[in-house]
Amino acid sequence: MSRAAQLLMLIASLPEAERSVTRMAAELGTSVPTVYHLLNTLVDAKLLTRDERKQYRFGLAMEVLSVAYAQQSVPPPELVAPLRRIIEETGESAYLTAWRTGNPVVLAHLSGTHAVQVTNLRPGYRGVANARASGKVLLAFAEPEERERYLAMNPLTAVTEKTITDPDVFEKELRQVARNGYATEVEEFSAGVACVAVPVWRNGMLMGCYTISAPVERYRKQRSHYLAVLRAAVAMLDEEEVAAEDGGGDATPAASGTGGGR
Repeated sequence: MSRAAQLLMLIASLPEAERSVTRMAAELGTSVPTVYHLLNTLVDAKLLTRDERKQYRFGLAMEVLSVAYAQQSVPPPELVAPLRRIIEETGESAYLTAWRTGNPVVLAHLSGTHAVQVTNLRPGYRGVANARASGKVLLAFAEPEERERYLAMNPLTAVTEKTITDPDVFEKELRQVARNGYATEVEEFSAGVACVAVPVWRNGMLMGCYTISAPVERYRKQRSHYLAVLRAAVAMLDEEEVAAEDGGGDATPAASGTGGGR
């Protein structure tokens, strides 16, 4: 990754009050003059701007890029690749879900190898986030404004008799998800089906979440294993990023598939 790209990612991960040039130089392991040169280059490209207080913020060009990213339906291959590891380790269907245009949207799916499959959604599915493990994760870790906007526009709809529809109960559920670092749902979206989901973070940003879906009986026996595999899939992304930065080779080729997830 080039120094300019590293600098952009660093700025995205730092609170605005901590974006000093000396801090950025220390984080990048380079000199202050080098950071100033990179910042000026990014300002010229309108990827960054500098306000009257000499604070660096993202510029108009970055907004164009972020909107384009948020609208694309095909996820980055490096986020899809760990799904293959998940199904190899569990035999269950695995999904990638992320925020797109203000909604938790299923982006990718790989079918499991077990004879009993529980897939009934397709990529592009959005809605009833309160009934989906992935929806709970994305809402629990979203920016407060984004979460409030979604909930204001999407009432807590019942899909099954076990779906959470009470706002106070759902708020407690999201706080629990934030504390635990993962979300579950048992027959809240589909009878006989349970799911567990974990967030995918990259440089302090929520990129989406991975979900495993399984019949309730298998889920209750294997939940701890499923959770460990999901967390290992997220760690796999960190390992591939380090390998790429060290010139250690290409990332695992992306898997493809059709179907759905939660």
